Amino acid sequence: MRSFAIAAMLLVPCAAATAQVYKCKGSSGETVYSQNPCARDSKPHEVRTGRAATPTSGEAANKQSVFKSTDISDAGIAERNCLTSARSRVYGPSDQRIAGYERQVQALNRDAALARNNLAGATYEAGIRNQVAGLQQSITAERVSADSQMASATQQCAETKRKQVEAIEARYTPSAAQTN
Repeated sequence: MRSFAIAAMLLVPCAAATAQVYKCKGSSGETVYSQNPCARDSKPHEVRTGRAATPTSGEAANKQSVFKSTDISDAGIAERNCLTSARSRVYGPSDQRIAGYERQVQALNRDAALARNNLAGATYEAGIRNQVAGLQQSITAERVSADSQMASATQQCAETKRKQVEAIEARYTPSAAQTN
């Protein structure tokens, strides 16, 4: 008796899943679906209960296209992350050194403003101006060096992305053996 009850319970969902559906016209001409026949000659409407077991070629191509697009987008994000990392690695220390040079220039300019208006003061001020000029050259050299390092890092990041995109294109491009 117990196994009969279990079997009956298992069949109940199947009965609901195989219920018939009728497509009818409503009083205003709209389409109405019903479990009961609309007219005597009504025939059950066939309802697709699920997707096909295998995707169509169009669905497969669309899926491949989405995956390819996502992978290429990921390669772009990786390049952007590479550039962000390079920027902080190159410009972070460089900006700190430049800030140190600029603080020294400000201090020297304050000292030059206090120089006496005589021969000794003029000599002292000329020495300070030479130090300031040397620091300004150091700032320029630091910026040129950082820009050069960043240009090199940019090329490396772009090359890495290019290789990733080539690999993605190769992975999603059907080979001649698959197309024949």
